[in-house]
Amino acid sequence: DGNVERVMARLHDEHTPLPQAKPILTEMAAALTPEERPGCYAQAVMDLGATICSPRNPACGLCPWRSACAAWEAGTMAELPKKAPKKRKPTRLGIAYLVRRVDGAWLLERRPDKGLLGGMLGWPGSDWGEAPEEAPPIAAEWKALNTEARHTFTHFHLRLTVKTALVPMDRPPERGEFVEAEDFDPKDLPTVMRKAYDLARSG
Repeated sequence: DGNVERVMARLHDEHTPLPQAKPILTEMAAALTPEERPGCYAQAVMDLGATICSPRNPACGLCPWRSACAAWEAGTMAELPKKAPKKRKPTRLGIAYLVRRVDGAWLLERRPDKGLLGGMLGWPGSDWGEAPEEAPPIAAEWKALNTEARHTFTHFHLRLTVKTALVPMDRPPERGEFVEAEDFDPKDLPTVMRKAYDLARSG
């Protein structure tokens, strides 16, 4: 329980950051648990953390454990419990190619089954990395938009350069297939692909 962890960290002035500190704080809490009515004790510690030993501005003047609190003695109450800094998500770059045929059809490509957006339809594009290489799916005069499609996945941020082109009826694609205008619904696209579409339509 977060309230118990906070009380234990302050009571013992424990500066090991969470989540590494969890087993240490659990052991501290267990060492203080009485044999008689342990449930009442646990509830009391949780209530103490929820009402007096709160995350911000703890009411130390009202705390029955103040005289035994090492953090109170050291003046470190507001710093505890420590938390490990969050790792910064890396940023990957990519290129999305949005191709429309003169009859209104859009060029789409199904992504590989494995990996992000596996098996979903989307715009043909480059790999996602630090320096993506051009990978146009069809011969065309490409126009790069002045803005990027940005999306955040669980483990990284993605910034897509959006390039658009209009091609004639007889231009065969090297990758992907044209989807007729009446069969195309942008709501069927994954979010990042829909963002690229919205930029292309407004740009």
